[in-house]
Amino acid sequence: MSNNPFVTVVTAENFPQEVIALSASVPILVDFWADWCAPCKMLMPVLDKIALEYDGKIRVAKVDTEADPELATTHAIRSLPTVKVFRHGVAVDEFMGALPEQAVREVVERHIERPADAQIAQARTLAADGDSAGAATLLAKALENDSGYVRLRLALAGYQLDSGDPQKASTTLREIPLAAEHEPQIKRLRARIDLALRTGADCDPTELAKTVERNPDDLTARTLLAECLIQQGEQMETAMSELLEVIRRGRGDDTADRARQTLVQIFASLGAEDERVGHYRRLLAQALN
Repeated sequence: MSNNPFVTVVTAENFPQEVIALSASVPILVDFWADWCAPCKMLMPVLDKIALEYDGKIRVAKVDTEADPELATTHAIRSLPTVKVFRHGVAVDEFMGALPEQAVREVVERHIERPADAQIAQARTLAADGDSAGAATLLAKALENDSGYVRLRLALAGYQLDSGDPQKASTTLREIPLAAEHEPQIKRLRARIDLALRTGADCDPTELAKTVERNPDDLTARTLLAECLIQQGEQMETAMSELLEVIRRGRGDDTADRARQTLVQIFASLGAEDERVGHYRRLLAQALN
């Protein structure tokens, strides 16, 4: 086993101290491995090298699943190697298999404290006070000095979108590493951006609602009303209901298909765990039948 000062052998006995407690200070990469596992042995020198290079900014905790099967069971380990990243006492990230060194580095970089973290916190305060544009300006400046920081890029794109500039948000997300593309948070943000680019924001919901009230079969007005309401987060369910009505009344025409595509993008932007998604998916299936 490694004599690296930043790599520790962890058991069920010292896991609370070496992982849970210590992760309050630095990210802990918990490597679940076994002696019979060839990919585990391929990954070990990569983790050892990275831990040494980061000089204490991260630590690696190695769990021999043969010696401590209970830890593997507790943390739902189903394949080896599995590496879970712990921060502030909880697992916040993971990967499986003997990833290439660069891919492992990309995972590590997502959790290393950086100077931009203070600016991200400041931007969060600005946005909470209603100044998303100011938050975006602050983080755009920070990105000039740390363009490879995924967390910074993700926060910036979110504030750009919230301040009404989905085109800039889309451009910001283009530089996200391929290894992070399929993360749920990034997929949801990209779906929100695509939705904003698709629907636009130049509309008057009050006038559109009056038009629909006068002529409920004006599907173009209904679609525009829904797309307008999408830009107002608290009106998302009303927007989805309007899109469903377009689908029901349009019965397969181009306007109904546009409404269906927009509704599917809404589902992607909200995420599968959102209760509204399951409900409206069922309603969509009924409307299409």
